[in-house]
Amino acid sequence: VLPSFAAKWLLPRMSRFRDRHPDIDVMVSANNKLVDFSEDIFEMGIRYGLGSYPGLRCDLLLEDDVFPVCSPKLLAGPHPLETPEDLRHHTLLHDEVSRQDESPDWRSWLQAAGVEGIDWKRGPGFSDSSMVIEAAAAGQGVALGHRWLAAADLEGGRIVMPFGPVVPSKFCYYLVSPPGIAERRRVRLFREWLLDEAEKSG
Repeated sequence: VLPSFAAKWLLPRMSRFRDRHPDIDVMVSANNKLVDFSEDIFEMGIRYGLGSYPGLRCDLLLEDDVFPVCSPKLLAGPHPLETPEDLRHHTLLHDEVSRQDESPDWRSWLQAAGVEGIDWKRGPGFSDSSMVIEAAAAGQGVALGHRWLAAADLEGGRIVMPFGPVVPSKFCYYLVSPPGIAERRRVRLFREWLLDEAEKSG
């Protein structure tokens, strides 16, 4: 699983799985490497992509969308964030995911917002989406927040969404397993629990 999704969505919920199935121990490997089930020991992966994973059982876990997020401090000051046009006065923060084809980035978001004349490439980049949220919370600029990665920090008031629009992503989170492994009891129970958590999140 991607480190950002593990930290911001999966790990805060894991105690509920342990409460439901105390006999099953889960090892979480959080990294950006695409798991190779033919070589690695893993039984399940959570992938962020377009959902085309030939040879694997694939279940949609969560759809995604993006929107600007920033520290509440940026709502005041000499250039308060009130409309999308105000972004021209602020640093844009980027993550590695937004550099992938089909994934929303500042260019596509600004187009959706009808804003022209802003250099969407400017600003620092980060290799992990959770780092971009932390930089935004620290007041270092404005990030495109992914719904499930930003949710807890929005609820806690560390970041705010100054304005829309909310732009849907073609990328979603998917559960993947080799067909021969997918119906093992521990894999099946973990998948069912994840899908139940996703439904509650929605």
